[in-house]
Amino acid sequence: VVARRSLRYFAYWIRQDNGDFSTHFASLEHLRQLGLPVNPNGKCCDTLDEVIAFYEHFGLQRESLPYEIDGVVIKVDDLDQQQRLGYTAKSPRGAIAYKFAAYQARTRLIDIQLQVGRTGAVTPVAILEPVLLAGSTISRASLHNADEITRKDIRIGDLIVLEKGGDVIPKIVSVVERERPAQSTPYQFPSICPICAAELVRDEDEAATRCENPACPAQLKRRLEHFAGRSAMDIEGMGPAVVEQLVKNGLVGNVGDLYNL
Repeated sequence: VVARRSLRYFAYWIRQDNGDFSTHFASLEHLRQLGLPVNPNGKCCDTLDEVIAFYEHFGLQRESLPYEIDGVVIKVDDLDQQQRLGYTAKSPRGAIAYKFAAYQARTRLIDIQLQVGRTGAVTPVAILEPVLLAGSTISRASLHNADEITRKDIRIGDLIVLEKGGDVIPKIVSVVERERPAQSTPYQFPSICPICAAELVRDEDEAATRCENPACPAQLKRRLEHFAGRSAMDIEGMGPAVVEQLVKNGLVGNVGDLYNL
């Protein structure tokens, strides 16, 4: 199956045992001479102005490339300096990812639905007219909490500006107010749980609104999914569809019921 996917890669680093190279760019040239695929767009820049010009050029040309990119990586060329700069807990100090501005698209907000998580936190989700953005069709986006909706004055029926955070997670950036329907009204966050009709509660110290009913079916489903997940008990075959059937048919009311079952 993997062979049919025609995966390809660019070599960008080679381990040095005896200080074979003094610069990163020289190591890339060596990889190229060995016949390995090295990105032809790499460039050794002498000044910061050249770096900025390179970044701006590919910011304009990124759509013409035969693969997706979300920025360029800038590295200190001198390998001895790279070594002396060292690493943080997450990344090398001798390199930085310089990201492009995220792709944006406009679409219409059809509805706002509420999702209840395993801790009872209620998350509003934007239901959108499907729109193609950065290689995928987006029809939903998280609105996070009631404060986010109020701060951006997001209303059902609005034309909104959508982008992918980090070119991955869709989010609503803003509302096109001049395109707002005349009959539009501010969104009122519900006061009762959409699943079990229990009263929703919000602490003054946090942004989340919660359903505090421990028997809420939505919370139960999320708890069961979490419990059965790979990072917990890793119960094979117990995904959302199976959990839905177990709860719907009254077979499981808590985690312990899984073992009785």
